[in-house]
Amino acid sequence: MDAQIKWTYFQFRKNLDYPIYLRFRQDELTPKFSHLFKELGFQELEEKESKKISLERPQTKILTVQFASARLNQQLNGTDLLDKYGAESLSIQLGTPVYTYRRVGMMAMPARKPLWDLALNSEISQTDQMIGIRIILVRFLTSALSEQGVLSYWGTMKDDVVVVMKQAQSFGEAVFIDWNKKVIYSNAGEMKLNSYMRLLRKDKDYSISGQMSREDIISFLSVSTCMLNFQGITPAMKRAIYELSAVSSGSYAVCEPVLNL
Repeated sequence: MDAQIKWTYFQFRKNLDYPIYLRFRQDELTPKFSHLFKELGFQELEEKESKKISLERPQTKILTVQFASARLNQQLNGTDLLDKYGAESLSIQLGTPVYTYRRVGMMAMPARKPLWDLALNSEISQTDQMIGIRIILVRFLTSALSEQGVLSYWGTMKDDVVVVMKQAQSFGEAVFIDWNKKVIYSNAGEMKLNSYMRLLRKDKDYSISGQMSREDIISFLSVSTCMLNFQGITPAMKRAIYELSAVSSGSYAVCEPVLNL
């Protein structure tokens, strides 16, 4: 049956040669999904390129995206799991980690295997659901790139500054920092990570500006990543954070007072 399905493949940051891919059923692909994938840094591959994808290449991850069955759709719409992640939850099903975003999708993430699956709600229409898909894909990318030491944080880049926010503030946008390739990227584009990185925290309201010590930066970068799993960040991510902290400065964004007019 699978042989009858035609797929469109997308590669993440093709210019950086990450072996990270999405494949989407051609009969389910719409402009709104194509736009979202492009916004996140995925580039559509030609058929001859997709045939060259090697499952034997280390760190290869292919996320198969399809609409959920009626039974799974009912589960997505009806689930009301009470956990600290709100709309998001992580569980183990038949020995496989399964990530769920209520009313949006469910993603199976088998450890040490290249093929992952994402079942999307077949009734995706609302803006908050599209934001949910963006969040799911950031979670996928964070896990898929973790063994390569790539770091990710909710936020964006502005004037060569990495701005870190809460997830709700960022609307699902994330900044990725690759210490090994010396590059930082987000929806705003890419910039080279030269000998210095500036970090601005907007994840909380601060009344007094201040600088972060190297120990503060290490702690913050370690606990604030977009990684969501049972093991925490990988050794490669820990090494990257330690190296990055030596060439980084961090500060707090002071909130502006509300004026009573």
